Amino acid sequence: MRKTFFKYLLFALVGSAILLACVKKKTYPTLPEIEYKDFFPYVGDSADLQVKFTDGDGDIGVKESDSTRTFWVTYYYKDTITSKYVGYYRPLFNDTLRTGYIIKLPEDSYKGKPISGEISVRLQQLRHSKRIKNVKYVIHLFDAAGNKSNVITSPEITIP
Repeated sequence: MRKTFFKYLLFALVGSAILLACVKKKTYPTLPEIEYKDFFPYVGDSADLQVKFTDGDGDIGVKESDSTRTFWVTYYYKDTITSKYVGYYRPLFNDTLRTGYIIKLPEDSYKGKPISGEISVRLQQLRHSKRIKNVKYVIHLFDAAGNKSNVITSPEITIP
């Protein structure tokens, strides 16, 4: 009886080791990659913008005490006269409206490991005028090493 039990135990261990050896770990490039996921407008003039991300060395986000902005969103609106998207120009800054967000590190450290997930940021003012009904956002991300992700553009978003 005991000999049979050990045979089954040995068989189960060897089988488990073979199965685990066949499972491939996910790998991603060390440069972060992002993909548009969704947009949720709220009553008023705020919204949540969501993107998916992957990073091969897991260094997305900054420490709790760090205020470095690593997630950047540039706002474009559809000009009703030309029907083209235009970046909202801010004369005071001599630049288009670009907003940076602070993405914090996850509580459990993933540094050095491939990770994937979602980032959601709250846009406090999603357009410069309530008369604007169609917007797009151009988005990019930096990891802790300063690597810039791909640059993505949201689809056309119609805001009520």
